Amino acid sequence: MKKVLEKLFNDNMGFLTSAQMRGSAFRYHLNKMIASGQVYKVRHGLYVHTDYQQYDERVMVAEMVPSGVFCLFTAWHIYELTTTVSYQYHMAVPRSTKINPAPYPPVALYYLSEKVYKLGIDEIQFNGKIVKCYNKERSVCDAVKFRNKTGEDIMQEVIKNYMKMKDKNFDMLLKYAKILRVEKLMQPYLKALI
Repeated sequence: MKKVLEKLFNDNMGFLTSAQMRGSAFRYHLNKMIASGQVYKVRHGLYVHTDYQQYDERVMVAEMVPSGVFCLFTAWHIYELTTTVSYQYHMAVPRSTKINPAPYPPVALYYLSEKVYKLGIDEIQFNGKIVKCYNKERSVCDAVKFRNKTGEDIMQEVIKNYMKMKDKNFDMLLKYAKILRVEKLMQPYLKALI
């Protein structure tokens, strides 16, 4: 049974949920693996194998917050829109979500209305696992929208780096800016860089 459990961890990129392990035999072997330090309990119902070679903390955070979408500093860092690295992961969730993430890794949650939450979600891969992240255009709009919290210098860096990208989509950027009500705030910065 332990070999079956090891294979399950391997097939799931080092992560397992309680729903994937049914039966008392799994529980017994899982508890032994936790006691020996082979498996780490991330939170209730989520486990990660410590020997897994392609461990990525972003995947663990995405598993901890299944409805979460990487945003702000985390999204900017993924797309190389900023050189600033935050000490925590930033995730947007629907306003109705009730979640209590584990203390580590640290996660900042942003509760958004359904319409704003769904705007610009992309799926990206880390070590074979798919996670949700706001696309570049949405991320630029968020830099403008949250400039008072994150800093004007960060906003300018994000916009400047976006403007250097070859795969930018101005139509989508302006559409998102209008929906998020930052179009007038963003235009002077875009004009200065065109």
